[in-house]
Amino acid sequence: MTDSTGTVPASESDGASSAKLLGPPPTGPPRAGEPAPPGTYEGRARSFRESQTQRRSVRRERVLQIVVVAIIVLGIYAIVSARPFTPSNSGPPNPGPPITVTFGTPMVGQVTCGNGGTAYTERVTWANASSAVTTGDVSPRVYEIFDGDIVNDLGVVANVTPSNVCAGSPPNPSTLSWYIALAAPNGSNLLTYTFGAGWTSVTHGAWNVPIENGTVLIVVTGTSIAGKGLGLAVVGYSSGSPIKGTVPL
Repeated sequence: MTDSTGTVPASESDGASSAKLLGPPPTGPPRAGEPAPPGTYEGRARSFRESQTQRRSVRRERVLQIVVVAIIVLGIYAIVSARPFTPSNSGPPNPGPPITVTFGTPMVGQVTCGNGGTAYTERVTWANASSAVTTGDVSPRVYEIFDGDIVNDLGVVANVTPSNVCAGSPPNPSTLSWYIALAAPNGSNLLTYTFGAGWTSVTHGAWNVPIENGTVLIVVTGTSIAGKGLGLAVVGYSSGSPIKGTVPL
């Protein structure tokens, strides 16, 4: 609308200018990343969603904290309530009185083997046991006296006849390999023992026989082990009673 001079009234001119500056009113929801106008429906909805997301995040953090604390508490309880290991844990539930084996002083020697090589021997006499036992009750061990570590070679072969403790090749001297020949009090070799095969009869007879006082355990090696900090032990069980006997080699 113009006046007689052709000019637009100031009020109408100002309104048009404001409309041009503000631009057209929004016709849809704000695009992602753009804040919704305060007080609008979209603004209130977005605020509600953000509030819900924040609450869920806080709840997740609290649940995670509770789980971590529970794990720590259970770990502490398990450590405190655990019982220390004792030798009786690995044996029978009601072990009988221990059986002690007494040995004589080892006698060092050497023999010529069947292939012309040389083997070293330590003859250890089974002097006495506080109760009768059989070979099936005990397992011999050569061990390091300082720390108790077992010296063994699962591949060693015991070449023994009733009259010769080394009828074949001697044990490997570089690995401290050993085997044992069990000789009766009359001197005849009855059984052999290796860490891998256990007790074996020399004559293909019984391997589980009573051990008499005066029986000799002959430790056969490819190199002399006398005075090198090693020992001979027998361990095992008989009718629930632990068996143990040791002697330095």
